Amino acid sequence: MEKLTKKEKKELKKLEWEEELKKEKRNKRLKQIGLWVGVAVILIGAVYGLFLIANSPKSTSTSSGKLPQVVSEDPVTGNPNAKATLVEYSDFQCPACAAYHPLIKQLLSEYNGKIYFVYRYFPLATHQNAMISSLAAYAAGLQNKFWEMHDMLFQTQNSWASSSKARETFIDYAKKLDLDIDKFKTDLDSDKGKSFINDTYGKGLAIGVNSTPTFFLNGVKIQNPRTYDDFKKLIQDEINKK
Repeated sequence: MEKLTKKEKKELKKLEWEEELKKEKRNKRLKQIGLWVGVAVILIGAVYGLFLIANSPKSTSTSSGKLPQVVSEDPVTGNPNAKATLVEYSDFQCPACAAYHPLIKQLLSEYNGKIYFVYRYFPLATHQNAMISSLAAYAAGLQNKFWEMHDMLFQTQNSWASSSKARETFIDYAKKLDLDIDKFKTDLDSDKGKSFINDTYGKGLAIGVNSTPTFFLNGVKIQNPRTYDDFKKLIQDEINKK
């Protein structure tokens, strides 16, 4: 066996050192990759868990305060002595509220006399025509046509939601409902209507309402049901309680 020269030994040590350095870098990189993968798995799991919680139709949570009592100006329909009282905080310009509108109508039809439904104004500041549409419904309500205006607003939401002439549109709706137009215009612009709507909105905020629609079933805030059958089950469960 030939002996290595000093130069060759030096080169060999250099190569061994470089190989060791490369190995350490690879190990470090693998550890970093493993760490990031672990973090990603945890984040994915957390997001998935939140998704399940947010979309569970059976989950309920109490509000941060007591649900305000029904007052004479609250739009209501159904049997006040029913076992199931459903309260909705809603915005007429909210697309999700419009999507729930036919579900609510179907529930009220199927459970006629077994549900007491209360509508509460919650016009979001981010919606340009949320307040004026609430005032249109309020003004129609003063002539006993709240629910007719309520349905019309949701059914035609796309036609007025971004309009700069929403007020004129709502006056046309009032004409179709055979309302006293002069009175409707006065009530549409009244401070009394704005005060009541703002008061309802403020009381909603106080009990934890921060989005629309928000539903309370027998005083308990519920997660928004994903389907009609989910909603129906919640109602039926309350009716079945002794």
